[in-house]
Amino acid sequence: MTAGPFHRLNTSPATDDTARSLAAQFLDLAARVRSSAPPAANEVLRIEREVDPVDILLWLRGAPAGARRYFRDRSAKLEVAGVGVARRASFGTHEALRLAAHSTDGAREPIHFTAQPFDPARSRDASWQAFESSACVLPTVEFRREGERHCIAANIVADGNHEIAREETAKLLTRLAEPSGACVVEPALVRESDGDGEARWTRAVRAGLDEIRAGNLRKIVLARTRRYAASGPLDPVTVLARLASRELRGFRFMVEVGEGRAFLGVTPERLVSRSGRVARSEAVAGTRPRGVDAVADRLLGESLLASQKDRREHEFVVERVREALTSCSTSLRIDTEPRLLRLAYVQHLTTRVQAELRAGTSDADLVRLLHPTPAVAGAPIGPAIEALRAFEPFDRGLYAGPVGVVSRDGAEIAVAIRSARIDGDALVAFAGAGIVEGSDPAEEWRETGHKLLAFERLAT
Repeated sequence: MTAGPFHRLNTSPATDDTARSLAAQFLDLAARVRSSAPPAANEVLRIEREVDPVDILLWLRGAPAGARRYFRDRSAKLEVAGVGVARRASFGTHEALRLAAHSTDGAREPIHFTAQPFDPARSRDASWQAFESSACVLPTVEFRREGERHCIAANIVADGNHEIAREETAKLLTRLAEPSGACVVEPALVRESDGDGEARWTRAVRAGLDEIRAGNLRKIVLARTRRYAASGPLDPVTVLARLASRELRGFRFMVEVGEGRAFLGVTPERLVSRSGRVARSEAVAGTRPRGVDAVADRLLGESLLASQKDRREHEFVVERVREALTSCSTSLRIDTEPRLLRLAYVQHLTTRVQAELRAGTSDADLVRLLHPTPAVAGAPIGPAIEALRAFEPFDRGLYAGPVGVVSRDGAEIAVAIRSARIDGDALVAFAGAGIVEGSDPAEEWRETGHKLLAFERLAT
């Protein structure tokens, strides 16, 4: 069944006024870009201005497709959309890029988007090769909301000819000022058969259990895919908007690497958040479905809290996070007991961790120390990764890798689970489950099915 149309910015008189005001502000930004002086080497010229509140995800639907990015934190305090690419770099180099002296007075530090593969050492499948340059991207145009404050900004980096970069940036800003059309009609999605997927899953789980019983592993997190065919090309922003409307809690993200090529999701799991020298992380592991009513939901949550199997799986992740942050911090605070994190379709055990970082600890250091956690790989980490290369018949690509935004002032990086890749008129969704002693292949297959429910609902 085809979903109804998604209306854009110009769907009501009040919204028309906002759209006209925003268009004028983009045109003003374009004029200021054209009159700008070039930045010095290793500087970014950032021209920024505040704007009236706008639904940023709705705005992003009307932006030119091909190089759009989006991230919103779990608390909804920070939301950032990017269009175009001003600069690509290896992760961590954002800290070396300085604001130009003649950037807009009061301009904030530019934000880079990051999306990194789960296993960088594994050779990439053809379906993931276009995403290899997504490690650290500064967008040409940024739309940011922090709390209730909205701003738009243009970023220009002097890596080449400034006049060309300036003119291309101004053209993009002018394009963003144009009307984006009345609506978007979403194609229908149909789930394709899993085929022998459950049989292959059962073999992989049993192989993992053999490694656990042999003493080589304590836990392994296996993943599987499910493919959906669409009746026409999928717009990733529209897909993300539908996911977000059903899952209100979670980090929302999207990485677009060409028209009809994107990776997106709504994940519950934070890898690390940094504000100045304070870092926060968490352990998220152990799962139950949500109940059909309040009583069933409470009983399922109590079952999860009381489960020795799930508590053991969860503690592997807590140990790893504690070990990683102890090595780079002067103090550490960890919840004494896990609590329930309730999402739309599942609930998890979660334990929060906060660290005061040692001077000189970078975002790249934090990601290197924390990724991958046992929640998405297994324990011990090294042998678990080797086992995944042998047991999983596909390249995870960006699935379960670090995804988020970083700047000199801070970082918010999530773990890219509950996610999918869009390939034109197809959507490939990913889900995983932690395998420990006592795991049953059929029960773990059902758990991954619960985690795929957000995508199942897109197909109905």
